[in-house]
Amino acid sequence: MNHQEQLYNIFKQNGSDTELQWYQKMDALDLQEKKKGFVMAHRHIARVPLGEVSIHPHDSPYPVDLSKWTKDQLVRTLVLLSMDEGDQNDFVQVIEDLFQTADNREAQAIYAALPFFNYAPVWTQRATEAIRSNVGLIFDAMAFNNPYPARYFDDTAWNQLVLKTIFNDKSIWNILGLEDRRNQSLAVTISDFAHERWAAGRTLSAEVWFLTVPFPSTRYWQDTYQLLNSETSADRNAGYLLWKAHADSAPENFTETFQSLFDDFKTQTIEWGKLEGQDQS
Repeated sequence: MNHQEQLYNIFKQNGSDTELQWYQKMDALDLQEKKKGFVMAHRHIARVPLGEVSIHPHDSPYPVDLSKWTKDQLVRTLVLLSMDEGDQNDFVQVIEDLFQTADNREAQAIYAALPFFNYAPVWTQRATEAIRSNVGLIFDAMAFNNPYPARYFDDTAWNQLVLKTIFNDKSIWNILGLEDRRNQSLAVTISDFAHERWAAGRTLSAEVWFLTVPFPSTRYWQDTYQLLNSETSADRNAGYLLWKAHADSAPENFTETFQSLFDDFKTQTIEWGKLEGQDQS
């Protein structure tokens, strides 16, 4: 079963009879009419969330959570997929034409649909343009609940995506493939950014230290020391998780310095992904 069939089955479970009839009529039309249908979909299909269902585009290890999509977005994706008639150059031109005239919601639908398209590497430049966008709707469509960046971005583009998420105070946990794509350069940049924040008397979301875990270094242990001495509980918890990941290689006397604190932490359930929203005192 291809993606179009999978997504259509999901639509059948969520669409009304009238909405299904409109799509079936649209699917039988020629390419130019389908382009118009893509633009007009929101007038015929309700903009309401889908039910709880996920799908793995092209065997991606990272599933797209369709409950974060709306029904009109799903139908727009179906229309886009129906425009691929098997010729790469023709399909790329169709999508480029749509990008040229798309409003923000139409562009959002195209970016979110990219992982379902054939000829995946062709879309890399377009995808990175979305990451540079100052339009939140566009950035979010590419950065969050989208497996395309994790699979096809190089480290430079990937790090830009993650850092922009952090700078905009958005949750990194919305990014698919976050753990697999951790890298040394990103870890160093996060540490540098944290030091800038600390020097200015500001804080950084404790969750971002998850991105530094695979890269213990002198700076890593200095940052861990700083976090464990923080006045905020989320920072202290992050410091504990950093220590725990490499406790066997901690600097001399490091563990002993914080032993009573670590003993207290061991009686609690402290996990990455659950630090946000904790008491900051």
